[in-house]
Amino acid sequence: MIERGDIVIISVFVAIIVTVLVYLVIRRMISKRAILIITNDAQKTTDEAMNEVLPDLFQHDDIETPHKPVRSETVVDMWGVGVMAFEYSFVVKSNKINMDKIRWQLNSQLNKYAEENEIQSFENVPRIFIVTDLWIYLDELHIDVAYVVNESTAEYVKDLAKL
Repeated sequence: MIERGDIVIISVFVAIIVTVLVYLVIRRMISKRAILIITNDAQKTTDEAMNEVLPDLFQHDDIETPHKPVRSETVVDMWGVGVMAFEYSFVVKSNKINMDKIRWQLNSQLNKYAEENEIQSFENVPRIFIVTDLWIYLDELHIDVAYVVNESTAEYVKDLAKL
C-alpha cells in the first residue's frame, strides 16, 4: 500500500522531470530561433553581395540574366547547423560554360565586395565568400556560396576542400 510520504516523493520526482523537460524544450526553441536569425542575416548579406557582382557574370552569353534580384536557398539542412552556405541557380543556354573561370571570377568579385563593404569574417580567414561548388543540372547553373562567418562554415569549407 502506498503511503502519503511515498506519494509526496513520487510527486516531487515527477515535478522535477516535467520541469527539466520544459526547460529543454524552451532552450531548444530559443536556440533554433537564434540560429534562424543568424542564418537569415547571413543569407541577406550573401544575397546582397551576389546581386552586386552578378552583372559581370551575366555578360556570358550562355547564362540568362534574371529579371529580378536573385535569392538563395540554404544548404544548411544538408550540412548541419550553423553552416552559412547558400545555393543560387540560373538558366543556361548551353552546357559549354567554363566553370573554373566563373568560380574564379565570382570568388574575386565577392571578396572585393566584402573588402569594400568591410564585411567581417571568422578569425580573419583569407576569403569571406567562397564558391564551394558549381554544376549544371537540367539547363540550370547551380552555384553554392559559403559566407565564412563562423567556425561551422569554416569547417564545412575545409571538409569540401578535402573532397
